Amino acid sequence: MIKMKENIPIKHIHLFKNYTAQHYKKQFVLDSENHQEIGKITDETKSFILHQCIEYQSQVYEIKNVGFMKNDVELSLAKRIIYFTDFGKDRIIKSGQDVRIYYFKLGRISTVIEKGKVLIKIWRVKKWFKKPIYHIEADESVDDLLILLFLHYSTREFNGIDGGD
Repeated sequence: MIKMKENIPIKHIHLFKNYTAQHYKKQFVLDSENHQEIGKITDETKSFILHQCIEYQSQVYEIKNVGFMKNDVELSLAKRIIYFTDFGKDRIIKSGQDVRIYYFKLGRISTVIEKGKVLIKIWRVKKWFKKPIYHIEADESVDDLLILLFLHYSTREFNGIDGGD
């Protein structure tokens, strides 16, 4: 337990990072609160096939829609799966040696939770006659790649889970 100068105990200090995301042409760009680009989600069509990826820290992560009705996604780098979703159980799983399971809730404010702690919140702000801007709050411990994946997943129109109107 942390104590402040006045000997007042503080049980939990949650430090959050703040982001915004919005569409620019065929890209969905995630910016930090001081307007630095963190990463982007890109959609491009190659030979009539939609190809999606996340560009983050000079790496290109492939997004593949999988599962029943293509409601799940796999995020991979060089054919190694990093994260994948399980829409049937509302969870995102980090694969590899440090396996982690995150649960999500989709709605007006979409959240990612681990062990009862809210790690990510995403909500949409619609401006009159403009494309929406998404605001994101994330615990400082959260990997930016997970934020980008959940931003992509929680705003996809194919699931009808764009936060509603």
